[in-house]
Amino acid sequence: MEVLANIPFVAPSAEQKKMTIDYDTIIVGGGSAGCVLANRLSADRGHSVLVLEAGRPDSWWDIFLHMPAALTYPIGSRHYDWLYSSEPEPFMHNRRVSHGRGKILGGSSSINGMIFQRGNPLDYERWGADPGMARWDYAHCLPYFKRMERSLAVQSDFRGSDGPLELERGPAQNPLFGAFFAAVQEAGYTLTDDVNGYKQEGFAPFDRNIRHGRRLSAARAYLHPVMPRQNLTVKTRAFVTRILFEGRRAVGVEVVEGNSGYPR
Repeated sequence: MEVLANIPFVAPSAEQKKMTIDYDTIIVGGGSAGCVLANRLSADRGHSVLVLEAGRPDSWWDIFLHMPAALTYPIGSRHYDWLYSSEPEPFMHNRRVSHGRGKILGGSSSINGMIFQRGNPLDYERWGADPGMARWDYAHCLPYFKRMERSLAVQSDFRGSDGPLELERGPAQNPLFGAFFAAVQEAGYTLTDDVNGYKQEGFAPFDRNIRHGRRLSAARAYLHPVMPRQNLTVKTRAFVTRILFEGRRAVGVEVVEGNSGYPR
């Protein structure tokens, strides 16, 4: 696949400097899925991979990203968040509902609340019941859930132990935790040992993707450890404007680079 890069970004009607570069695979978006794909595909040293992320890099010094207590800053900030919102909701007095999405390497895993929880197994069972979707049931997905994680708090047949995404639990020693768990039981709800294990239904301390007191995003877990690979190129502030096709096959992208290359 090829990249046609317009550098610097100018108005579409003006003449643009073009540069063509070829890669075996181009990943549009360096979010959670893009980071995993880049890790997996670049493991073949003969396969060149380019990651294009429209947002900024997740610089190691950026405390608003990596300090868990600062998590309220990037959500809602135009520097880190695409600031999506819904259409006016008629049953909410036409109020728009904000939907934060990460505009940064690592995507929303770089700005979210760092709570890690799988979907309910019944959701995957419903997927698997659809025609041609049998391999999306929970039994087929579970090995991949386990492969991605290193669970520090729980070891069981439902949890992974050697994946790149390290998961911990907080101490939950504040008296409010005990009071809350007692209250939900009085209300008729149950507790569970592990919301990502055999019995998901119920209340329990949650897993969180934090390592050594810092956020562990998909970029930090999957992408940064393999950045030295010579066949992997990662570009930030690179906004893809068009995917090029030959028939039904995607063969390239057009991209603009720089801070002005994407909507704010």
